[in-house]
Amino acid sequence: MAILDVLDEDAFKGEIIDPDIARQTEVNFYRGAPPLWLNFDLAEKNKDEDLLIKRVGYDILLQQISNNKSGVCLNHKPGSGGTTLAKQLLWDLRKSFKCAVLVDPSLESSLIATAVIDLYAADESNNRKTVLLLVQDRNMSTLRESFVAELSKRNINSDKPVFVILNCVRIAHINAERSDDVNLVDHLIGDEKKKFDAKKECLKRRYPDIFHTFHGFNIMQSDFSQDYVKRAWDACRSLVSNRGPQPIACLCLLNSYVPGSIFLKSSCEKFKETMGPFLHLTVSFNLNGSAEVLRMAHPMIAEHGTQVFHEAGMGRKVTARTLLKSLCTEDHVLFLSEFIKKLLITRQDDDSGNLLDFSRLIVDIKTGNALTGKKECLSVLEEAFNIFPLIGSYPQTLSRFYYLEMTDYQKALQLAKIAKEIAPNNSFIADTLGQVYKHNLNRELQNELNPNTLTTIFELAKKAFKAFEHAENLAESESTIFNVRPISSYLKVANNLFERKEDLEKATKRKKRKEYNELISPISDKIEKRARFINMLLSYSEKSFGDKDPEYVLREARQCYKDYIRDGDLKEGLGTGIREEDLKKLHKNWPNDKQKPRLKLKMMVEDLKASFHETQENYFRSRKLLPLLYLEKIDGVKERVDGEVRFHKLYTTVGDEEIQLDVDPAQQLALWRSGTVTFELGFTIRGPTAYDIQFPNKKGVLL
Repeated sequence: MAILDVLDEDAFKGEIIDPDIARQTEVNFYRGAPPLWLNFDLAEKNKDEDLLIKRVGYDILLQQISNNKSGVCLNHKPGSGGTTLAKQLLWDLRKSFKCAVLVDPSLESSLIATAVIDLYAADESNNRKTVLLLVQDRNMSTLRESFVAELSKRNINSDKPVFVILNCVRIAHINAERSDDVNLVDHLIGDEKKKFDAKKECLKRRYPDIFHTFHGFNIMQSDFSQDYVKRAWDACRSLVSNRGPQPIACLCLLNSYVPGSIFLKSSCEKFKETMGPFLHLTVSFNLNGSAEVLRMAHPMIAEHGTQVFHEAGMGRKVTARTLLKSLCTEDHVLFLSEFIKKLLITRQDDDSGNLLDFSRLIVDIKTGNALTGKKECLSVLEEAFNIFPLIGSYPQTLSRFYYLEMTDYQKALQLAKIAKEIAPNNSFIADTLGQVYKHNLNRELQNELNPNTLTTIFELAKKAFKAFEHAENLAESESTIFNVRPISSYLKVANNLFERKEDLEKATKRKKRKEYNELISPISDKIEKRARFINMLLSYSEKSFGDKDPEYVLREARQCYKDYIRDGDLKEGLGTGIREEDLKKLHKNWPNDKQKPRLKLKMMVEDLKASFHETQENYFRSRKLLPLLYLEKIDGVKERVDGEVRFHKLYTTVGDEEIQLDVDPAQQLALWRSGTVTFELGFTIRGPTAYDIQFPNKKGVLL
């Protein structure tokens, strides 16, 4: 299958492997290339000392998979051996599972689900094997939904899991808060050093002449030593130059900031002479059995190389422009497009977990030189826009840089409008136009008020409100997530105006002008509606992707409501609308194990779900609904409820009615078999939902 790289349980059985191919495959791996299935076969067939080292975390993941856990996660720092560990698991479990690797992580979830279920169903026997699927850096919430939908569509039922997903996530700053995740860090733990030392002696005996080029292995064996990396570069430091195209500097820069990034080797042929002295620091390999690609042997070598070239006069700005001008050629530009976008556009968290204003590279260029850093950032982004004129995120980022860093609102406005022309239906890009007006307005509100500034302030406020309303309308029709930023920004503009309300009213009164009231009065209902919406959305749900909603969004919405509406504060928890009252009524009348049903509840549940689907579901896309109430035996003690799983759906009986319940998204994939279960019953804004689902067995709890 083109979508999956399927590992045959009898891979290489009976095959005679060409010794030269075997040797080169092993050499490439120890130099830093990603592992091939042949690497595991060769290690398995050789002596015990030649087995690949299984890093800490292997046994935990193996146990999680063996316990029929539907989804397991391995977080790993780039270059710490995470991909090797994950593929080692697949290799070792190939007899017990149908093992496969997702070839293209960017594919739509529905296509992935179809391919995996096809693989599972391809075996016509009654003893079908669970599919063990390795994915890289994938958002699990959308993938989970697609798998459940596909299983339900095909009415597949099984007495064991249909699939287990191993999500291998490259992450720069590992957060150990999620206890179920396995975290692989860039230092050796326990007896790992002893194992790597023994392996080193083995490799030195087998490859005495080239062992010094095994940078991928040697960096790990040295416990990720910066001294080793420095020595590896010292051998060719004298050849580092800032003259002419330096593709090795470009490759270092790209690999430093974009894990997994690569060059097409064919596109580097014209630079063979300048790259030659540095090739021992790189590794080449075939990408999915097709084109030969090139990357630095290890992320630490790439990072140190970037610094080496910087010290030689070829800083990050010069290198980035060289990458754009010399490497983004006709035969290479499409291949590099996504990598360049991640390099220059994609924002990441800083060491404290706060989202950076720009990509890490742009931030580093900006802070690297107090005098010229900002102009250098603009030159890089402008060059990228010249090369990718049809990608709206480049003028969008330029616009953001102009209003955040340069306070040049005219240039920011011009670029925001260009971005909007390129992507007219993108709410995030439309929001940028409103942000330009908002930041310009904030600057004007800090100045002394006079007739000229008053006119400017009210014009900017009107334009900001209009731009955010337009972006909000676009967000309604987008398919993946609901973009809440235009709504929160609308309220922020109102807040900023209110902070200077008295000054604005005095200034307009002196001039016999009524602009403030004329601006605010017609939109007071809109302010109330948006403040209530933000309070509802953030009180009833949270992001599904792991990161949290910024605290200021809810705080400012409540402050805006308090300032403009003046009929009480917006509170946390369940509100007082019609839907909320229906939910309270349902919860109040749901019997615990000591009560008898007082009302027919099935219709109430269905009505609640139908109402949610019609009026609110669109806004909760990609968000996890929170339980607002629980069924309790006594105050504070949750009751466990009996239910039954059939075809990945959960039912419970109340009186003489069978009611289908929603399921905690984190446990959707766990319902891989039919049977009786117990669970805690929570009530989200959508209706009754099962949490902490357990399959009882003779020994206690299975799930």
